[in-house]
Amino acid sequence: MTTLAASTTALARALIACLFLILGCRVVAADYRETVAVLRIGMIENHAAVADPLKLEAVQQAFSDALGISVEIIRMSSYAALVDAHASGRIAYAIHSARSYAATDAACGCVEPLRVPVAGDGSTGFRSVLAVRDSVTKPISELRIAYSNEDSVSGWLIPQRAIRAGSLDRPELIRAGDVTSAMKLYGDMQVDGFFGWVPDVPDSTGLDPEQLFDGWTAQSAGISGSTRLIWSSQIIPYGPHATHRSLPDDLVEALGEFLDRMPQAAPGLLDIFEPVFAGGYAVPDPRDYENLRDLVVAVPADTNG
Repeated sequence: MTTLAASTTALARALIACLFLILGCRVVAADYRETVAVLRIGMIENHAAVADPLKLEAVQQAFSDALGISVEIIRMSSYAALVDAHASGRIAYAIHSARSYAATDAACGCVEPLRVPVAGDGSTGFRSVLAVRDSVTKPISELRIAYSNEDSVSGWLIPQRAIRAGSLDRPELIRAGDVTSAMKLYGDMQVDGFFGWVPDVPDSTGLDPEQLFDGWTAQSAGISGSTRLIWSSQIIPYGPHATHRSLPDDLVEALGEFLDRMPQAAPGLLDIFEPVFAGGYAVPDPRDYENLRDLVVAVPADTNG
């Protein structure tokens, strides 16, 4: 009887061990396809990939094919709407501005940056700067400085934070309404300078005035060769692709791998998905967005920064 009991116990233990092994294998084998029926991606409605129905279908199908699940891209009327939808979990993946991501994180603590786009020059962020003419010698507090509007991160919010902190003297501020108007004021000699932004290019020797606003206003405003930068902020990262923390880890990993492969495997898709950024994607540091927390009391509906 003792021998029989021992054999029975050993057999039971073996069966239990096999059961745990089988269950363990099933857990390993299980993936997001068994729990996530549809991945909903939020994008601002003026994004190039959303504005064109053919491009929208191409992006949606590419995500679906890569992930093996249905994908639905949800058009959002504003960044405020994007923040609300992502924080509430109605969308699980979103393409944010830097400020809208910070707002979402502040609202719920339920999102994390997945990838940040890389510009063609290798930059993954920018700096707010104060640009003036080479001939300017007066202190900043005596200068007339143009800015676009109060919704601008680089032109207003970041400089205002520096002024409040005492790291930047307050000049006489002239509201232009938009960047083009600010450049006109500068070109017409009505102001001494303006607030703008330049990309933060890795391994560069310094900030280049010819890269103001990524270079698109330099020639038209006549600032090349006659303008210098007398103040710059810390780096502000470009807006990230971000995921809701409720998504399974393996789905988040698959999304990251899909974005990483895109520049080589589907450069045409990258052109649709990131019309401004030609360098693919990089893994962001979540701490890079923490310095934007104090800028997210409200997210204007039309902000892009």
